[in-house]
Amino acid sequence: MKKTKLLITSFLMLMVLVLVPSCSPDTYSLDGITDKSDIHFDITQDLAADPGGNTVILKNTTPGVVLTWDYVTGKSNKANETVKYAFKGNYTIKITAVTGGGIVELDPVTITVTKDNLNYVNDPLWNLLSGGVGKSKTWVLDLDANGVSKFFAGPMFFYGTDNAWLEGGDKGCYGTDCWNWSPEWKGNQWIAAKGDYGTMTFSLNGGPFLTTDHKMSPSYGKESGTYFLDADKKIITTSGATILHSNEYENCVDNWKSMKIMSITANTLQVGVLRKGSCDGAATLVYNFISKEYSDNWVPTAVADPNPSIDLNGGTVGDLLSTTTTTTKTWALSKDTPFNWTSLDGTFLNNWNSVADYPDWAAFTAADQATVVKNKISFSSNGTVSSVSSTGATASGTFTASTDGTNIITFAGITPSFPIGNSWASVSTTDKNQWKIVKTAKTGNVVTDIWFGKRDPNKSEYMVFHFVLSSL
Repeated sequence: MKKTKLLITSFLMLMVLVLVPSCSPDTYSLDGITDKSDIHFDITQDLAADPGGNTVILKNTTPGVVLTWDYVTGKSNKANETVKYAFKGNYTIKITAVTGGGIVELDPVTITVTKDNLNYVNDPLWNLLSGGVGKSKTWVLDLDANGVSKFFAGPMFFYGTDNAWLEGGDKGCYGTDCWNWSPEWKGNQWIAAKGDYGTMTFSLNGGPFLTTDHKMSPSYGKESGTYFLDADKKIITTSGATILHSNEYENCVDNWKSMKIMSITANTLQVGVLRKGSCDGAATLVYNFISKEYSDNWVPTAVADPNPSIDLNGGTVGDLLSTTTTTTKTWALSKDTPFNWTSLDGTFLNNWNSVADYPDWAAFTAADQATVVKNKISFSSNGTVSSVSSTGATASGTFTASTDGTNIITFAGITPSFPIGNSWASVSTTDKNQWKIVKTAKTGNVVTDIWFGKRDPNKSEYMVFHFVLSSL
């Protein structure tokens, strides 16, 4: 019996010794570094297509290895790539291999193109971008040191990741993520600091050369490189030089050297780069350029604000405010919707139709209604005006009403101002002590509601104050 136990014990110990190695963790190791002599590729010039050797075929013949071709006018990691050089010269192609053991730099290959083939740059887009063969064209970002954008509303717009060439597709939509926001810089100065951003020159004089002078980005400074325009895909790629751009999104774009052409004319250029998802979501950042020639010859034109069509009850502004039959009319601030904003054409920018519609940030609530209606202004037919505030403060002066259709009211001796309950908002006039009648509304045959507008000097909009017909 004792012998049997010993045998069993010995057997169990043997099993443990056998099983323990099978429970050991696996070990892993990287592949050994691939020798560049083991990486094969072909670079051939198609002399049948171009006697001068302008057409070059790049072919990766090594399975499991990705080659990146830097062929001077652009880059590619395709296994088979065809490059067409428009200009004669020597082109050194740099090749980098991505292998299981790491990155391997291969010996560069220099090919010689003996003749020009300008058919490869004979496209309207090439001409618009560079000025044409033998010429160059300089572009500047559409924002100067004075904060002026001369053609666009601002130096950059925002689009969805599937937006591209705006004249193609469904108005520039090539997928599901399509949208755009085209902010006016004056009201959104956070998108780019005002300043002289320098110049960006595309040339076709002896080759597709790009030179840039980044005056707002010292880390880039002055650059010289090349570019390639894929006229079919509407894509520009650059090598050795980077497009001008604002510093605000410097770390939000992985590739500043590949961009979509959104639009291009003789005087304007819009190019888009992809913003990373980690920077407020993926999007296409579109930079707006104008030609330096256009910029240098630009003369600002005074563009008058539009005059929204309003109902003056068949008379003039003066008649509306105070008719000869009643001598004086008094208007009280609306208890339901005392303030809002409109575009320059009079369209409300917020859908506020009652006190309940005001968001928390507006800080106007039902508790303010009993107070806000105590703010009143009275216009008299003799040109005098008086006001009483909800605080009890009174003021008086004179007013003149425009007769040129602009519906402007100018005050003298009085600057109408009223608190709007406990809200941070308040009724006030412009720097010229003016209001503009932006909207009116009737009850029956009588105009009983007026929205006096205060023009925002930095945005294309009015803050409007809603008054209703009342009496003291």
